[in-house]
Order: sequence, then structure tokens, then C-alpha cells
Amino acid sequence: MGGIFLRILTGFITAMIASAKGRNPIVWFFVGVVFYWLAPIVILFMPGRRIRMSRIFRAGPSSGDALNWRRQVEATCPYCGSRVVIDDIPGSWACPDCGRTFTYSADGRTYRIREDQVLPQIEWIVKLFAKLAKRDGVVTENEVRQVDRIVRQAFQPNEEQLSRIMSVFNMSRYSDETFEEIAENLYASVGGRRDILEDTLVALLAIASADGSLNAGEEAMIARTADLFGLGAAYASLKARFYENTQEKGGDLAACYRLLGCSEHDSDETIKKQYRQRIKENHPDRLVGRGASEESIRQANVKVTEIKRAFETIMAARG
Repeated sequence: MGGIFLRILTGFITAMIASAKGRNPIVWFFVGVVFYWLAPIVILFMPGRRIRMSRIFRAGPSSGDALNWRRQVEATCPYCGSRVVIDDIPGSWACPDCGRTFTYSADGRTYRIREDQVLPQIEWIVKLFAKLAKRDGVVTENEVRQVDRIVRQAFQPNEEQLSRIMSVFNMSRYSDETFEEIAENLYASVGGRRDILEDTLVALLAIASADGSLNAGEEAMIARTADLFGLGAAYASLKARFYENTQEKGGDLAACYRLLGCSEHDSDETIKKQYRQRIKENHPDRLVGRGASEESIRQANVKVTEIKRAFETIMAARG
């Protein structure tokens, strides 16, 4: 009996190490049970897997052997026709060329998402927006306008999706869900993706500041959300960076225009077009497909972050 318990315990330990390294925890659990004397050592020294940026959220397989979860396949984007390399896991993926989300099914086909369909993580983010806006007892017009601006810029929804998103926002203002529950569900739905969670915190700061100030209740909620995201230590720097960006004037704003290849006289549509083009040109997934070095991929991620901040700064300045 003691031997069986030791094997199961070793399986759990192996699975946890595998999960932290981006490996399949279920497969490694069984490996740990069978090879309990060797598996923990192997997975401990095995390099972690890089998270593919094109993945929208993690999902388990609908059928088939778990050993095939990480097999890569080439699929066709149903919107722009581009060929994209994805993991052979049924679920929702983002095309790095056009930026639109499509569904990859278990039969190997790709489909457009229903016109009014909204990804679960987007709904969780919008629910957090609603809870924050309601924090001080009243949702102001400025807060609603800020939510609308963030939703349009970040998610680029069609009219049906936008209607669904705002319906979620309105209902969540009066729901019994706590913001802690929502934050935990969001964290789980994005698999702990730091970039998404950081962007969500910055968006919350923008909504809280829509009326010209950040009150104590709102800040306490955002700080608690950061803790639930595992970003408590980074919250102060995120907050400082947000206020630094929103206070940028003159030359700094001009630098943002230069980064996007635009001028202050260009229309919003032109700026958005240039923004999407810059993201496409610098997207790290392109480098991953070419077998680029870790340093090149890291620099591409930094560049994409700078482009996103420049775009957000310009749009915030335009109101």
C-alpha cells in the first residue's frame, strides 16, 4: 500500500512541475506513477515550453490520445485565407495576419465564430469592468464611455458582439458574483497569461480614472485583483506606468505617432490600420515559425508591447 501511495504522490509532484514548465500535466502524472524513481528528475531538468501567442485560451482535447495534444498542424484562417501553424487542440485561435478569432474543430477544420459569440475570457474581463464601475455605488457616463472605448480598441467586436458585451456589462453590475470570483475565473480562463492579466489591470485603472480621480475603494479592488492574478508585487509599477503614460504630452505623444508611422493629422481609421500593420510585422509568432532565437522572440514581444502602448496613448489623447 505504501508503494502505491508513493507512486501516486510522485505522479502529482511530476505533474505540477510539468504544468509549471508548460508541459502536459496529465501525461506526466502517469509517467510519474510508472517511472516514479526517474520522472521527477527528467521533468525537473527538461526545458520549459514557450507559450504560443496565437492561442486564445487553453482547452482540453475533445477526443484522442493525450500524447497528441501538442502536435502542430497547419490550418487555414476562414477569414483571410492565411495558413497558420497551431497546436492540434480543438478550440479558439487568433490569426496572426488578420487578428480575427476562429474555431479549430476536432475534425481538423476551421470555422468562423458565430457573429454574436464572445470568448469566455472577454466576458470575465467585462464583468470585472462592471464591478469596478459599480464600486462607488453609481456608474457614470464617463465610465461607460471609457468601457466602450477599451472594448472597441482591445477586442474589435462586430455590432452583434458589442451588443452582447454591453449586455454582459449591464447585467454584471447587479449580479451576485463577487469581483474575487470573477478575477479567479478570468485567471483560469487565460491560463495565467501575464500579458493579458497586466492589460486587464491597466484597463481597470483607466476606467477607475475616467471621472478624473482614483478613489480608495476602486484602488483597493484593483490591488486585490492584482493579488488574485499573482501580480501583487507588480501592481505599483503598473499603476505608475499607467499614470505616466496618461500624462504624456508633446514630444512623447509625437514619439508614439512616429512609432506607428502616423501623424497627428491622420484619421482614427488610418491610425488603427497602421497599428494593425505594425503588430502584424512584429508579431513574435512569425519568428517562432522561422525558428528564431529566444532573444529575437523576446525583443519582438517588447516591440509589440511598445506598439500597443503607443496606440493606447494616442487614442486616449484623442478622447
